[in-house]
Amino acid sequence: MKVKFNFSRLKIYAASLLFAIIFIVPASGQSTETVPVSRQPVLTQQMVNQYRTVYEYLLEIKLNVQQKHRLQNGMMQYWKLNNTEAIEQILSDVNYYGKIDELLSLRNSSQKIIVEAFRRDVNDSVSKIFIEAYDAMHPENIPSTKAKSFADMVGVWKRTDGLLAEKSYGGQPVGVSYTESETIEINADGNFKHIKVHSHYSGNCSQADSKTEYGKISVDGVKLVLEIQSGSEMVKDACTPSLNQKKKIKQHKESFPWAIKINPDNRNVLTLCWNTSNTTAVCFEKQ
Repeated sequence: MKVKFNFSRLKIYAASLLFAIIFIVPASGQSTETVPVSRQPVLTQQMVNQYRTVYEYLLEIKLNVQQKHRLQNGMMQYWKLNNTEAIEQILSDVNYYGKIDELLSLRNSSQKIIVEAFRRDVNDSVSKIFIEAYDAMHPENIPSTKAKSFADMVGVWKRTDGLLAEKSYGGQPVGVSYTESETIEINADGNFKHIKVHSHYSGNCSQADSKTEYGKISVDGVKLVLEIQSGSEMVKDACTPSLNQKKKIKQHKESFPWAIKINPDNRNVLTLCWNTSNTTAVCFEKQ
């Protein structure tokens, strides 16, 4: 099932060192520090404060003066080093500022997931600040927010999705419908098998496409890394045979922010989720 799921500030690390000069501007409009960075929009003091406020609410913490200073320095580093993924995530997170209903819902559903992801982000200074503050305020949650590892991913995970067609007055299906199933089998030796099957129906026509991939899977902190080594894709269109095709999948690598969480609809079932954007993810149930 595709669901919305915010992993929050999950990121990869810095790359480019091409700098330009902009300023950190406090809410009053007075510049306090010059920072070499390589992209717009500028990092302002207001943005730093709003970002901090969002996470203080989500994690039910309060940073002290020293931690606030370290947080600002950590955010400045993202801009200095042109860490585009971290910057884009911060800009996305700042949009939650003032949206109490959304933040409360996210806090209730995902606080421990966010903390667990921060624990896996061991090399990031900002993550360390939030974990330090969280553990001081919520020591009872340390065991339940311990960092997940590759061993937690081993097994068979599956998701299903679909849409039923509407029915006419005569009871015949009309419009568009589809079914989709996807399974990923992860072995302890790092090998994986990924199968996805999608069937699409429109009127009297149907189209089916499928994909099978084999390769290696690993975990790099907050990133799930898939090295696709072989596989194939197939399309079969009943009404337009010219669209039929079958081709081999070229070797390539993909990576996604990931988390393992309890299924909110069935607390006895674990789900493995990875982000397809800042606000959406694909989630698989443990079989």
